[in-house]
Amino acid sequence: MQNEKKSQLQQALADRVMEWITGGWVQQAIYVAAKLGIADLLADGPKNVGELAEATETHAPSLHRILRALCGIGLFREEGEQRFALGPLGSYLQSGANSLRGMAIMMGEKWHRDAWSNIMYTVKTGKSAFQDVHGMGVFAYLERHPDAGEQFNQAMSDMSNRMASALVRAYDFSPYDKVIDVGGGHGRLMTAILNAYPGLKGAIYDVPAVIEGTRRHIAEAGLADRCACIGGSFFESVPAGGDLYMMKNIIHDWNDEEAVAIFRNCRRAIREDGKLLVIEMVVPANNQPHPSMLIDLEMMIMATGKERTEAEFRTLFRKAGFELQRIIPTSAAVSMLEAVPV
Repeated sequence: MQNEKKSQLQQALADRVMEWITGGWVQQAIYVAAKLGIADLLADGPKNVGELAEATETHAPSLHRILRALCGIGLFREEGEQRFALGPLGSYLQSGANSLRGMAIMMGEKWHRDAWSNIMYTVKTGKSAFQDVHGMGVFAYLERHPDAGEQFNQAMSDMSNRMASALVRAYDFSPYDKVIDVGGGHGRLMTAILNAYPGLKGAIYDVPAVIEGTRRHIAEAGLADRCACIGGSFFESVPAGGDLYMMKNIIHDWNDEEAVAIFRNCRRAIREDGKLLVIEMVVPANNQPHPSMLIDLEMMIMATGKERTEAEFRTLFRKAGFELQRIIPTSAAVSMLEAVPV
């Protein structure tokens, strides 16, 4: 009896490891469903696979096999023969608020997966696998390949949409007159902040190629009179005039020297009584399970950056003329690190 239980446990453990080994298969199947917009097509109710294949211009038997596999993880469910509906998790692949569709598409695209397939290069050299594969850094690539750039921006916007309400709940923006979002993308977080604080003004600062889309989103949100959209490089300068400078998921893209350069430009621009708010994951000191551990690998492979511990953030702040004042946890995976000029 004891040997049988031991054997069952070993089999269960092996099955769990096998799930991790084949995780790439699941990810690619999710990518197909996200790219084709299957969850959006099912928003009004179940459809048979023939209808879905016609709408997506795909091979019906192959599409059926993809959807059948994804039924097993709760994204879809099969109602009758080859008729599919959204499963309990399917809404996360729909476009709109709370969506993960953009992230699923970006992660599955060849330009992204090719870098991950080159992971051994990074492990052996300490250099970016993306740079080795594509011959340029990831942000240069996104600028030169508009389709990839749009996929990246949509993925980041989706993530901002998902965490915006948690960040607005976690931090009191009422003491400030003007918030400047450095690397603010299309302004999803800024939109949530300005809607929650009607007396606040804002500015979003990002590269010119991104800011074109930012202006459109801010105008659509009816906030053009309260939010400036400014193009430029945070390695060269940061707009002056704000009493709160904010960065979300920016610093983890860059190595320590680059991160300090960004912080120093913020230090030059910030008022002496202003604050810097850095929104990032903080790596636990005791290596307990945390999403930052895997995101750190993404940064290692795709860019020059990394996820950091509290001690590492303190060092960066001090080098740039700031002092970490407090770390505010949120219901999202990120924390808000508030620093003041010294």
